[in-house]
Amino acid sequence: MSTPDGGEMPEVALSLTVYFYDTDAAGVVHNIAYLRMIEAARTDLAARLGWSMAEMIAGDRGCPVVARTEIDYLRPARLGESLIVRCRLDVVERVRFKIRTRVERAEDGTVFCEALQTLVTVDLATGRPRPLREDWRKRWGNG
Repeated sequence: MSTPDGGEMPEVALSLTVYFYDTDAAGVVHNIAYLRMIEAARTDLAARLGWSMAEMIAGDRGCPVVARTEIDYLRPARLGESLIVRCRLDVVERVRFKIRTRVERAEDGTVFCEALQTLVTVDLATGRPRPLREDWRKRWGNG
């Protein structure tokens, strides 16, 4: 996907190793572990784009809250595998934005899961939606 000016949407790639706490008794990555990986990459992406965790929790510009997660589990990752979690800003609208993530094997690119998350910017004091950061809307907005 491209930005309104024809550039590429920002992306990060996070390298991880599958540890025991990520797996079930058979050494297969548990479905909830993928969500932790996705959140780590999504948080790194936000920081790269100028929205640190400290700033999110301060709430001056609102805090991004996951409103929806769509995830496709395609193949099982296993204990000890090296993974790359690729996370990309996909859609930026007035109040919400979408992040697309793929978890793949580092050595050959085998895809284990793909996810699309919709996040809404929320005022932490009231719990109500508020407009997304203006700098994001101007730079990457497409809705």
